[in-house]
Amino acid sequence: MYIRVSEIPGGGLDVFVARGRSSIPRMLEGMDPAPLKTCRLVAAELLLTAESGDLWTEGSFEAEGEALCDRCSEPVAVRFGKAFRSLLVPKSREPAATAQTELREEDLDVGYYDGKGVEVNDIFWEMVALELPVKVVCSEGCRGICPVCGANRNREACSCSKGAAQGPFEVLKNLKGKKE
Repeated sequence: MYIRVSEIPGGGLDVFVARGRSSIPRMLEGMDPAPLKTCRLVAAELLLTAESGDLWTEGSFEAEGEALCDRCSEPVAVRFGKAFRSLLVPKSREPAATAQTELREEDLDVGYYDGKGVEVNDIFWEMVALELPVKVVCSEGCRGICPVCGANRNREACSCSKGAAQGPFEVLKNLKGKKE
């Protein structure tokens, strides 16, 4: 959904009130949600305000998806969200690239746009990508899969001893002290 700067009134534009909420579930289509298998927006709000060519974006989102637990490989439903506020500046005012540029904290919430308008999907793709979980677990107490027999230790007890697993470098232990 492309919004031209010229379409934004003085008091700002509430995107989903003006354009309809029906587009929200399809907003992330085409995005790679890794490590999640699927991801979709459940709710979203976005207010765009134009001020001397700069665009202020203020909004929030709630998303849900599915993934496999990194410990036991069971399916997990994941829900996350965030409120955000950032400034979009026309690319024509982007600072020239220099070898050494020190970023300040306020620089992290600044992005650039073509000067004519913004793609709303891109704003949400970026915000969702920044919030995607790095590690997905079904619960903090997940005991995972036994490395020896492959049993899910959350469902069944396994009698394998911890020292029974052979690692890929186990053969090197036998070489210590042997000389030709």
